[in-house]
Amino acid sequence: MVALALLAAPGVSRADDEDAAKAKNFYEKGMARFQLEEYDAAIGLWEDGFRLRPVPEFLYNIAQAHRLSNRPEKALAFYRKYLSMAPNAPNHNDVEKQVSALQRVVSEQRKVSSMPPTGALGSKSNGERTRPTAPEPAPAPAPAPAPTPTPTVTPEPAPAPAPTVNAAEVQTSPAPAPKPLYKKAWFWATIGAMVVVGLGVGLGVGLGAQPGDPGASFGMVRGN
Repeated sequence: MVALALLAAPGVSRADDEDAAKAKNFYEKGMARFQLEEYDAAIGLWEDGFRLRPVPEFLYNIAQAHRLSNRPEKALAFYRKYLSMAPNAPNHNDVEKQVSALQRVVSEQRKVSSMPPTGALGSKSNGERTRPTAPEPAPAPAPAPAPTPTPTVTPEPAPAPAPTVNAAEVQTSPAPAPKPLYKKAWFWATIGAMVVVGLGVGLGVGLGAQPGDPGASFGMVRGN
């Protein structure tokens, strides 16, 4: 639309032709940025084109870019400028619908922004604001319990190692020497018994010999 309006403008001079060509160039570059959703870049290009060739179609495109950028006040302002410059535009009814919708959005935003903050200072039933109360100090944290001392265990001393005995150093004690026979009690008991027996035999023989027996002097017993 803008390109056709730029080319169809009647009675333009050579300088105007150059401005129209530049404005068309800005328009086309702005459309490329608009399709890439680079709305701020598109707005800048269309504003430069409008300065060279102030046709209402630039204003419509700028309004569209502001609306899609979520700037309703800016979009509303440029839609109105567009309708002011082109009251008989073929899209007049569509633009009027956009204007009505944006007016409701802007009014709601202004209403919300003008409302006093709630809940910050507190409020009373009669509408009088109350001064904010100082927050209560946080309770002091309970002291941490003292750590229980760990009982120390004294290790018992290890038993002393048994002394090592060198077999080479061990000396075997010699066996006691046997006592001589004359030092043994049973030897003397045997001798005493033999003496007693001998004395008994001798006395018996002596008593049994008759006087005048020639064998008596020799202590011999005569047979029958």
